[in-house]
Amino acid sequence: MYLHKLIFQFKILVDQKTYTAAAKKLCISQPTLTQNIKRLESAMEVSLLSRGSKNVSLTVYGESLYQHACMLDRSYKQALLDIDAIKRKHRQTLILECGHAWSHGKLFDLMKSYMNQYPDIRIVIKNSNTVMGQNNLLRGYCDIALGAIPDVKEQLPGIKYVPVFTSQFLLFCSEDHPCAKVENLTAEQLAQCEWVLLKHESNEGKFEDPLLWNIPPENIRFEVYSVSNAIALARQSHCIVALARQLKNEAIGRGLISLNSSIASTEFQTGLMYTDDVVKHAHKKAFIDAVINYNSQCL
Repeated sequence: MYLHKLIFQFKILVDQKTYTAAAKKLCISQPTLTQNIKRLESAMEVSLLSRGSKNVSLTVYGESLYQHACMLDRSYKQALLDIDAIKRKHRQTLILECGHAWSHGKLFDLMKSYMNQYPDIRIVIKNSNTVMGQNNLLRGYCDIALGAIPDVKEQLPGIKYVPVFTSQFLLFCSEDHPCAKVENLTAEQLAQCEWVLLKHESNEGKFEDPLLWNIPPENIRFEVYSVSNAIALARQSHCIVALARQLKNEAIGRGLISLNSSIASTEFQTGLMYTDDVVKHAHKKAFIDAVINYNSQCL
């Protein structure tokens, strides 16, 4: 029995979290999907799902199969890319997902030697948070994720985590903001201010950036997904924006000033996240090595 199709449907069910959403994604009926999952369980002689929960809940067998299903899906996608590259002589591709501190801060300095070494590689850069980056690694939607390294207890099996540098959030505002010249702003004072909230394009999974505190929703005046827009809005309004310290030069260069606060935000590690199969490709492994080597030379 060929189980590839059923395993793929099982993977989509786990990704989508409900039978209804998965059936819609697969363009099949929900009863058909339910029957196919039962056929898969029967063929493998194990229970893959824990019944009785509103959302999809995996057994230990299901968790193991899902990891392998992700690997199969990545291999499938890579096979298509490789064949297409041979057929059409396209450039090889490196797909990166990263946070704002990378795309506006360290990334291009770290990539410099790599781009010189591999001028024919087509590089795709997407913006996402840490949770989405990890999920897309396991699904095969990206090659390498760059972002905040999660706590050990929140790290996922099958992903390698390599810290590269530390970061920290700083607060910025326009020169004419009422708090601009206040020394040692307190949490109470900041809680009275309006904010520009810089977010990621993807909001999959629960991930809270390590800010000073949770900004009251009623105090958020602007919600944006672009660093440039966040800086421009903070400059044109009496709003505060929190940015990673790697963006400090850009913020100050575009007219913002750094606020003085008696509260210091926590430093956190940010770095590379990737799966073992990525290093099998020379140009992808070379990017990882270039970032790590650059960092070691700067220490």
